[in-house]
Amino acid sequence: MQDHIQAYLRDVMRHTGLSRPEKADWIEEMTGHLHDEAAQFMRRGYGEGEAIALALQEFGEPAVLRRKISRETFGMSLPLILLSAAACFVLFCVDCAILAIAVRLRQPSIYTANLVDMLRAAVTSPSLMAGSCLSFLSLLKTRRRADRMAILSILSGFGLLWVLIRMPLSDPWNGFIFSFKSLFVPMSIVGLTMLGIITVFLSAWGLVLFAWTRNRWVGLFPTVLSIVVGLCAVVVFPTLNGFYVNWDGAMIWSVFASAAERCIPVVLLLFIFTMIDKYRPVVRETS
Repeated sequence: MQDHIQAYLRDVMRHTGLSRPEKADWIEEMTGHLHDEAAQFMRRGYGEGEAIALALQEFGEPAVLRRKISRETFGMSLPLILLSAAACFVLFCVDCAILAIAVRLRQPSIYTANLVDMLRAAVTSPSLMAGSCLSFLSLLKTRRRADRMAILSILSGFGLLWVLIRMPLSDPWNGFIFSFKSLFVPMSIVGLTMLGIITVFLSAWGLVLFAWTRNRWVGLFPTVLSIVVGLCAVVVFPTLNGFYVNWDGAMIWSVFASAAERCIPVVLLLFIFTMIDKYRPVVRETS
């Protein structure tokens, strides 16, 4: 009896994306329900084998239960999350090709004049598609509605920055906003000040989100998204303000130093999160 039930439950939990402790909790809960169902059939006169088969039949198809468990855990089914992330990655690759062609034709597009142009630019933006791909994958690290709302708020914040970058702002403001997106910031007093402000802002943003959700990944996500999008800006984009970048030693050092500084909040936040969890542990419940 136990072997049949455990084999069925292993099939249910296959490819759900859950952690081992979560799978163990689900298996324990469903095992109890299946034993109760089988016991009821046996009290009605069925043999043990028939009772187990009927209980499993009533419990449902493994694939259906698998999708239900994924939706309850992540807010979306696992195949839909992976398909959405894959679609964004494909668009990212296509957008990179479009950008490369535009650069060769010396027709880079920075500003947008109206809403239609903005929407067209959104579909053909490698950085936006990379951020969307990472956001979908981040759902695999969420367990509550608050986690998912926090991820949505982060993506919305970066989306707003993306819009502001494409507005015809004055050069100083546009340059400052662009620094949130690009890892390339000149190694000067102004550049270092910009990086310092960005580092403090991302760290504070992460602390607020962690205080809200108590999910480490959510707290780190603004910084991680900034690094990923920033790498797109300097690695994928072969131009800067319409000109080819000369990848000399100073440029490489500048990008490396900027990326390293943006990784500092990750280390600091992980330390702070550990201290908070150590002295103020909480039990998170799914919702």
